[in-house]
Amino acid sequence: MGCKISVEIKDGEVIKIENAECRRGRDYSIQEVTSPVRDFFTTVRVEGGMIPVLSVRSTRPIPKNMLMACASELAKIVISPPVRLGDTVVNNILNLGIDIVATKTIEKA
Repeated sequence: MGCKISVEIKDGEVIKIENAECRRGRDYSIQEVTSPVRDFFTTVRVEGGMIPVLSVRSTRPIPKNMLMACASELAKIVISPPVRLGDTVVNNILNLGIDIVATKTIEKA
């Protein structure tokens, strides 16, 4: 719907929400101000593959304050093919309980 929701916070607690036209918008607003998360997509380097990088994604949204740390961790990774769509590239990244998986298949060169 694109409503303009107003959220009032006191001592880290949501105390008032205005203009939330639906429960989904209300829930999203609360999450966004108390514990924001983002879907995470990036690439990792590939050695010996048909292409030099592999696109990857997180299996669940990652806390917003951990995005750069996750990107830095994945910048250290170099994988060797073959890699299949859906293969886990990193298990439990940064102990967040979230895996990083391949979004495509890459064969050996």
